[in-house]
Amino acid sequence: MDLEETGVLKVKWTSFILVILLFTLPVNDLEKAEANEKVGSLHLTILYTNDVHSHLENVPYLHTAIKEERKKDGDALLLDAGDVFSGTLFFNEYLGQADAEFMNEIGYDAMTLGNHEFDKGSEVLANFIRKLSFPVVSSNVDVRLDPNLAPFMKSGIPEQAENGKIYPSIIQTVKGIKIGIIGLTTEDTAFLSAPDKKIVFQDAEKKAIEEVAKLQAMGVNHIVLLSHLGVRQDKVLAQKVKGIDIIVGGHSHTRLETPLVYNLKSEPTLIVQADEYGKSLGKLTAVFSGRGVLTEWDGELLDVLAKDQKGKDVYPPDPGAEKRLEELRKPIEKVKGMEVGSTNISLNGNRRDVRTKETNLGNLITDAMLEKANQYAPTDIAFQNGGGIRSSISAGNITMGEVLEVLPFGNTLVTLNMTGEEILLALEHSVADLDGEAGQFLQVSGMTYRFDPSKPIGDRITDVEIQGATLDRSKMYRVAVNAFLAGGGDGYTVLKKAKENGRISELHLNLYEVLSEYLFRHSPVSPEVEGRIVNRIE
Repeated sequence: MDLEETGVLKVKWTSFILVILLFTLPVNDLEKAEANEKVGSLHLTILYTNDVHSHLENVPYLHTAIKEERKKDGDALLLDAGDVFSGTLFFNEYLGQADAEFMNEIGYDAMTLGNHEFDKGSEVLANFIRKLSFPVVSSNVDVRLDPNLAPFMKSGIPEQAENGKIYPSIIQTVKGIKIGIIGLTTEDTAFLSAPDKKIVFQDAEKKAIEEVAKLQAMGVNHIVLLSHLGVRQDKVLAQKVKGIDIIVGGHSHTRLETPLVYNLKSEPTLIVQADEYGKSLGKLTAVFSGRGVLTEWDGELLDVLAKDQKGKDVYPPDPGAEKRLEELRKPIEKVKGMEVGSTNISLNGNRRDVRTKETNLGNLITDAMLEKANQYAPTDIAFQNGGGIRSSISAGNITMGEVLEVLPFGNTLVTLNMTGEEILLALEHSVADLDGEAGQFLQVSGMTYRFDPSKPIGDRITDVEIQGATLDRSKMYRVAVNAFLAGGGDGYTVLKKAKENGRISELHLNLYEVLSEYLFRHSPVSPEVEGRIVNRIE
């Protein structure tokens, strides 16, 4: 068992130190040491969320859980690790304003920016930040040249942060002790979302080191990092950046039932993350010594949607939040309830599956894209990134609301003329980060490919056929993709190159419209997994 990464150890270093001192110090010195250790000690509670993605249907339950926990500790911090935006009809309708309203109502203390906060451009993000009754922390996102966001960016580390402003880090005072809170956003936002080109995403590790040093120079020895980097990068930071006590993470949608623990033998660093969509409320209780070193901790995820043995809600929906939610639902119910088709079988949009292997829903979406593109010009294949598929669909009638939940990002359909060599490069990128379940994994139509994940990155694709014929590296093919990928999204520089070379046709059709029309024409559908994508070692 790796003691550096167990989530169940609860270490009481204070007691251990005092036992050693018992045998090495005179009684008077022992009493002084014990007194010094207790002075300035802190019992801190952190409540946290991440990757809520505008799933406001869960907010009334979440608010009840938060209120109950605050009854136990009125000084608890409430933090969010980013990706408030994108993913539901609520976001499509309100562009983050409803999310901000609910976050203000329950009283968040701070949040950091996720990559999806940039999905709709700077003006939408600026309108969201303007509405917030708490600060945003983001140390590695430089918006000084962006005219919409620049007015919100502040320098320095305030002890009394202004609401609706962006700071590299802030100081919160809890029970008389200063807590430093730093924010980081994944540098991949530059191609994972649609930020203005004037926004710079700086080196996260370097900025974390800088902010820790600044806080420590101000006498702050209790430091929390709000990280929208993903759990893999958080593990790296925990081991490489000294001085961080707690990392509240996001981006990877990881369900950490208990904290990951690093640097156990020196100064422990904890990593926590609370799943996704507001289904869980993270709770961490931590005890610090007077020197700001963690001595005890306990972490858990509270299932805010849980039922008791009698089938009743463990956390009944908050009446005020539920009433407001019903008001917000009214404008979108008509659109949401429209039936567009039906399916004989469940359509698999499971997050892990669409990012690591062929799924029947991935096949359905790409088939729809290919059919629609062929109505404009002969098209050979279609690509859809797994990260753009956000939900499954149960067997039965399919509503527009369900289609919008599957494809919530407002992407449009385009076609690119690409050589076989470029297609091969795209496929290699598709399978380059399977362990990370990255959104770049491609679902496909009109083609098959095989890959071997045991081989080096860039040399994993073994067989490719397009329309039943072996891929010709020198031949030009027409490829249907979404506009996000064509712009280099998810790291597809090879697609961006084709676009910038003028080998693009804009069809001006939203993907949810393309899929809805396909369902209307072909229902009931029964797509299957049919060997389009084959992992050679499974």
